[in-house]
Amino acid sequence: MDDYKNSKEGRIVAAKYADILHKSRPEPSFKHPRMSLSNRAKIFSPFAALRGYEEEIADEKWKQTRVTKKILSDEEAAELSDRLLQVKKGMIVTVRYFKADTEHPAIPPLGTYETIAGKVETIDPAYRQIAISTGSTKVPICFDDLEEVSGEGIADIDEFLGLRLSYQMRR
Repeated sequence: MDDYKNSKEGRIVAAKYADILHKSRPEPSFKHPRMSLSNRAKIFSPFAALRGYEEEIADEKWKQTRVTKKILSDEEAAELSDRLLQVKKGMIVTVRYFKADTEHPAIPPLGTYETIAGKVETIDPAYRQIAISTGSTKVPICFDDLEEVSGEGIADIDEFLGLRLSYQMRR
C-alpha cells in the first residue's frame, strides 16, 4: 500500500478524526511545560536491549587475543636477571610482562603480554616480585612473568660492570 490516505482503511481513520485532524497542537499548561528534545532523548539512552552484551563481547575478544606464555632461553633469562640487578626503588622503568588469564586457566598458561611504565615501588628478590606504580595503581609482577625491563640507568651488563671499557683500553 503506497498511498495509505487513499486506501479504504486510511479514509476510515481520516473520517473518524476529521474534526481534530487539521487543528494545531495544543499548548502545554504552565505547570507542565513541554520537554525539550534533548531531555526526551535522555530518557531512552540508558536502555540496553541485551544486558551484559558489551561484557560478553569484551570477554570473547580477550579469549581470542590470548597467547601462550613464552619460555625464556637461558641467555635471555640471564640478561633479564642482569638488568633486574640494576633496578632500584624509585627508578622509572618500562616492563613487558605476561598477564595470565585467571578466569580460564589452561596448560600451558594463556594470557596477554602487557607493557607498563612507572616508578618502582618495591623490588623483592626473596619473593621474586617487583611492584610498579603507574600513578593511581600499584602493579605487582612476578619475576617469572617478566619478558623485558628497560629504563634510564639500566645498561648492558658489560657496560654496567665496566668490562667493555677495560676491553677497549687493552686494544
